[in-house]
Amino acid sequence: MKKITDHLVEYKENGFTVFPGLFSDNQMQEWRKKHTELMSDYDQRTWFGNMLEYAPRLMWPAVSHPILLDFLQQVMGPFIQLDNLTLAAFPSITEDNANGVVSGWHRDRWAHLPQEGVYTTPLASNAISYLQDLTDDFGPLRVIIGSHRKPITIEEGESRRRPHPDETLIHMKAGDVIVTHNGLIHSGSPNTSDQLRYFFSIYYNSSWLKHTDNHNGPLTQQLLAAARECNDYRHMRLLGYDPQMPSRCNSGFLLADESQWQKWIEADHQALKTTN
Repeated sequence: MKKITDHLVEYKENGFTVFPGLFSDNQMQEWRKKHTELMSDYDQRTWFGNMLEYAPRLMWPAVSHPILLDFLQQVMGPFIQLDNLTLAAFPSITEDNANGVVSGWHRDRWAHLPQEGVYTTPLASNAISYLQDLTDDFGPLRVIIGSHRKPITIEEGESRRRPHPDETLIHMKAGDVIVTHNGLIHSGSPNTSDQLRYFFSIYYNSSWLKHTDNHNGPLTQQLLAAARECNDYRHMRLLGYDPQMPSRCNSGFLLADESQWQKWIEADHQALKTTN
């Protein structure tokens, strides 16, 4: 197993890193089951947001996974908020329709066109898992390695739906989690498996930004109440409540970011209350 520091080096260099087997077969089975239930309830829709409110007991262990949060705090500082949680599936298409096309090249929300060779701390990171092996039939993930540090552009139109000469295909295994910099250019691939291609995305952003999902639902608010009871600032921030923001966003900025982050991370840990 790689150390967090090794994942961080890889993330900064390539724009992504993969955590193998982070989610269990049982978790993925339950998520697929929930997706089937939602499709039945919502006229065969395949894309569902706000999944934390739909199924908090099922989703919270993934959203608050300590390995993901430990890593993301090294990437973005102790400012990790859940922007949106998506459980989706892509229907299969014919091989003729899939020939020579990709799902659509893009950088993720809150990105910008990078300067050549310059790494910037992301405003958001996506933790993506696929609930099946990404074989050629199911459609591998496509990335342009290092595009979070390069001013690569792709013109509007057909170019955004075609394979790119600098692309790398990633055949992830079920349960693997790829964490991407929001400036990484990437695309899915068409699904020709004759089955659904499941997609599970935990999109984290900086806690001073707005969040897309509604964290005010009664079930999500129960999670927030539990975090407040334990004085768990990390979990509070995940759910859109960051009481430390006023002081930390005006700290003076006279230390290296990473050094200051470590002080705040340790302070958050010391503030935790144990429960019997």
